[in-house]
Amino acid sequence: MTTQAVFLDMDGTILNEENRVSQHTNEVIQEVRQKGIKVFIATGRAYDEIPYLVPENFEVDGILSSNGAVGYINGQEIFKNELPMETVHKLVDLAEEHQIYYELFPYYKDRIALNRDKTLLLSEITTDKTGDVEINEWKSRQEAISEKLEWVDEIPEDAYSKFYFFKKHKSEIKKWEEIILPMQEELNISISHSTPCNLETMPSGVNKATAIQAALKYIGIDHDVQTYAIGDSDNDKQMLEHVDYPIVMKNAPDHIKALGKEVTRRTNEENGVADYLTEKFLIN
Repeated sequence: MTTQAVFLDMDGTILNEENRVSQHTNEVIQEVRQKGIKVFIATGRAYDEIPYLVPENFEVDGILSSNGAVGYINGQEIFKNELPMETVHKLVDLAEEHQIYYELFPYYKDRIALNRDKTLLLSEITTDKTGDVEINEWKSRQEAISEKLEWVDEIPEDAYSKFYFFKKHKSEIKKWEEIILPMQEELNISISHSTPCNLETMPSGVNKATAIQAALKYIGIDHDVQTYAIGDSDNDKQMLEHVDYPIVMKNAPDHIKALGKEVTRRTNEENGVADYLTEKFLIN
């Protein structure tokens, strides 16, 4: 019997305007799972921050985090990809040189930045919101600065999943991308966006599609499964192209909507995923 598996992005997809999963969306996800359908999170978020974004009784069949750099099934790590330490230091140096806001994500710890760059990073975040930033991303940066970002004197030798880079104006992020895009092979990185104002770098060859393949193979259903994915942004592109049934959020930009077989009737702020899952899987 063919298994069905659904992969859900978070930001702009199952997260609402408060950057949280609503209780209604959670209840629908649990009903879908009770019908034997596998539900996974596939997000750019770090694994350790997900519990802060979901209700206490939230459960899924797996979590693919940091844009596919790490995967968990039943709370157990099934794969992990690391940025080379040489790359980590080069990216910090480049960010400093070009005055780019950054956050470095170690596994199992708070994200970090250097004390010497504190003034730069705070200046990007502590001013009034201006530019092209979406409200959800602005709230995330405020939360990161106040609660999640650890300031260190030196970058520890550690395992890191990704860099997050941010500017309030999308034109500035575009310039940053033009700087590091030709260096992808040299730096051994993959590049992605979740909004027009950010850029994320992961280990080379890592994305949500590769994570989906690894997760399905791990649980032994990779050869007999119908896959669905719901997303809204550029870091969902490979995932949407990979699955059997790509679904795109109503609030997604047009070039992402073009990748979908369907577009949700409602936005992320209107519980659009819950609405879609109910219509697709719960109404007989």
